[in-house]
Amino acid sequence: MDELDFMSQTMSILALLIISSFAYIWSKKMNFPYTVLLVIIGLILVPISHIPLFSFIDDFKLTPDILFFVFLPVLLFEAAYNINYRHMLANWRTISSLAIFGLLISTWFIWWVLYLIFPYIWLEIPFLVCLLFWSLISATDPVAVLSIFKSLWAPRRLTILFEWESLFNDGTAVALFLVILWVILEWWVVTSTTYIEWTWKFLSMLFGWIIFWWTIWFLFSKTIGYIKNNEEAEIVITMLLAHITFVSAELISEHFEFLPISWVIATVIASMVIWNYGRYKISPRVEIHMQKFWEFFAFVSNSVVFILMGLILSSIEIDFTQFLVPLVLTIFIVVIARIISVYIPITIINKFKLEEHIPNTWSILLSWGSLRWALALMMVLMIPWIWDAWYDKLMEFQKIVWWTYDFSIKDFLLVLTIWSIMFTLLIKAPTTSYIMKKLHLDKLHKLEEFEHKEGKILANLKIIEKLNSTYKKAYLTKIEYDDLIWKYTKRLNESIILMKNLLKGKPEEAKSLIRRAISLHALWIEKQYLKDLFFYNEIDEHNFKYIFRKIEKQMERVEHDDSQLRKISKKWNDYDIFTRFFVGLYKNKSTDLDAYIRNRARVIITRKVIKELKLLWEIDFWFDKDIFNEVISLYASFNKAADEKRINIFSNHKATINAIESRLVNKSLLKLEEKVVKDLYNKEIITPKLYIKFMEDIEKEMVMDVKTFV
Repeated sequence: MDELDFMSQTMSILALLIISSFAYIWSKKMNFPYTVLLVIIGLILVPISHIPLFSFIDDFKLTPDILFFVFLPVLLFEAAYNINYRHMLANWRTISSLAIFGLLISTWFIWWVLYLIFPYIWLEIPFLVCLLFWSLISATDPVAVLSIFKSLWAPRRLTILFEWESLFNDGTAVALFLVILWVILEWWVVTSTTYIEWTWKFLSMLFGWIIFWWTIWFLFSKTIGYIKNNEEAEIVITMLLAHITFVSAELISEHFEFLPISWVIATVIASMVIWNYGRYKISPRVEIHMQKFWEFFAFVSNSVVFILMGLILSSIEIDFTQFLVPLVLTIFIVVIARIISVYIPITIINKFKLEEHIPNTWSILLSWGSLRWALALMMVLMIPWIWDAWYDKLMEFQKIVWWTYDFSIKDFLLVLTIWSIMFTLLIKAPTTSYIMKKLHLDKLHKLEEFEHKEGKILANLKIIEKLNSTYKKAYLTKIEYDDLIWKYTKRLNESIILMKNLLKGKPEEAKSLIRRAISLHALWIEKQYLKDLFFYNEIDEHNFKYIFRKIEKQMERVEHDDSQLRKISKKWNDYDIFTRFFVGLYKNKSTDLDAYIRNRARVIITRKVIKELKLLWEIDFWFDKDIFNEVISLYASFNKAADEKRINIFSNHKATINAIESRLVNKSLLKLEEKVVKDLYNKEIITPKLYIKFMEDIEKEMVMDVKTFV
C-alpha cells in the first residue's frame, strides 16, 4: 500500500465515523433504529462517492479479514459481556430447546422447502448449497434488537432468552456452516471415514471451547491478580483477551485440524469468564470504565460495519432482477421457519411446565425479532473467491453438480444472504419497537413503577433542599427562587399522587411491593459497601466472592417476589444443585479465619445498611413506615448474629485475630491517608510528583492480603 492509498483510506474511515456520529444523533431525534439508518446512509454514500471531491469515501473496504479479525471479536465479546451464568441456568431448558431443537427444525424446513421449490422457478440448486445457505442464514444477531429492547425496557427474562439463544445459535450455525463448506470443497475425496471426521469436527467446534474456558480462566485470573488497581492495564487486558481468544481459536483450528474450535463460542465464553469470574479480580472502580469502554468499542465497530454494509450492497455487480422471485420466496420461507422453530419448542416447554411459563406475546417477539447481520455476512464472505486458495475446489464442485448458471455459487448465496439481511434490517428492525408497544411489552412492571415513582420523589426533594440552601446563600433572587420552588414542588406533588395511585387497591399487595423495593435497596447498599471492603483489601477474594454471590442470589429471590432468605426445601432443581455444589466447595476451603473475616465484613455492611435505611425512613414517602422498621429489624438481627459469631471465633483464636485486626485497622487508616493526600493534591499543596509517591507507598500496603502474614 503506497502513501496515497493509506491517506485516502484514513480519510475514508474518519469520514465514516463522523457521518455515523451524526447518524446516531439523528436516530435518537427520529426514534429510528441507529443500525438501520447507517445501512441507508451507506446506500446514499455510493452516488456521492462518484463525485471527485468525495471519491475517498468508499476507499476503506470491509474485507473478510477486517470483519473477521478486527470487528467480529469486539461485537461478540461486547454482546456476551454482561451475561450472567445464573440466568442461563435458570432458563437452560428454554434456551437449549430454542438454540438446538429450534435450530434443527429451522434447518430441515429451510433446506427441504428451498430444495423442493427452486426447481419450480427454473433453479436447480444442489441440496448441499441449500444446506449451506440455511446454516449461514440461521446465525442471528442480537445487537440491533437488544438495543431496541433496552430502549423500550423489555422484560429482563425475555432479553435473557433472546440474548442466550442468539449466542448459542451463532456458535452452532458457524460450526455447521464450516462443516458443510468442508463437505462441498472435499466432495470428490469422500471415503468411509470422512463422515466420522465431519461429525468429529462439528462436535469439536461445539465443545472444544471447554479447553479454552479453563485456559482463559487460569491466565486471565493470574494476570489480573498481578496488575490489580491499574485501571488502564486491566482494560487493555480485556481488549487483548477478546482478540487473542478469537485469533488463537482460529490458529488452532487451522494448524491442528484434528481439534477445530469455534472462535465464536470461544470468544463468547471468554467474555462470560470476565463478567462472572474475572470481575471479582477487576478493581471495583474499573468496572464502570470497563462497561463504558466496551460499549464505546462496540459502538465504533457497529458504526463502521453497518455503514459499510450499504457500500457493499451497491458495489455488487449482479443483476438482482433475475433473482427477484427466489429472493421473495427465500425471505418468506426464512420468516416461516423462524416462527415454527420458536413456537414448537416454547409450546412444549409451556405444555409440560418444564420452566416458568412463557407468554404468547414473547413468542411473537422472539419470532419476529430475529435479525441477521455481521456473522451471516462474514460467513458468506468466507466462501472461496477468485485468487483464494480453495477457489479451484469450489469450481470443481460446480462442475460435479452441473452448475450451468452465469453466476457462481458464491454470487447466488451472497445475493440471498444480503437481501435476507436487508429485509431484517429495513423491515423487521423498525417494526420491532412498534410490535413491542402493541403487545404492551414496553410497560414497567409494578416493582419498576414503584422504584420509578420513589426515585422521582427523592430527586424532587433533593432539588427543593438544594434550592432552599442556594437561596439562603443569596445565589438566587426572590423571583427566581419562587419560580423554581413552585415548579419542583408541583412536580413533587404530582409524584406523590402517582405513588398513591400505584399503591391503591389491595393493601397486602401494596405492602409486599414496598417491602420488595426496600429490600432490594438494602441489598444494593450491601453490595456497594462489600465492594469497597474488597477494593481496600479488608476482605480477601475468596470470602468476597462467597458473600457477593449470596447477596446476588438474595436479590434474584426478591425480584421474583420470593423470600429474601432461602427456604430449606427437599426438592432441588438444577439451579439449586449448581449453587449448593459451589457452596460446598467454599465450605471445604473455609477456615475459622475465613469465617471471622466474613462475619466482620457482614457486621460492617449491615451496619451501613441500617444507617442508610434510617436516613430514608426520615423522608416522607406517603406509605406505612412500619415496612422500613421491618427491614431495619431484619438487618439488626443479621448484624447481631454476625457480631456474635465474630466474637465467638475471636475468643478461640485471640492471637491470630489480634494480628489480623491490627492490619485491618491500619487499612482503615490508609483509607484516611489516601483521602488526605488527594485533598492536598487537589488544593495544589503538594506537587504531582509527591502525589504519585504518596499513592505508591499507600498502595503497597493497601494491596497486601489480610491473611498474608498469618
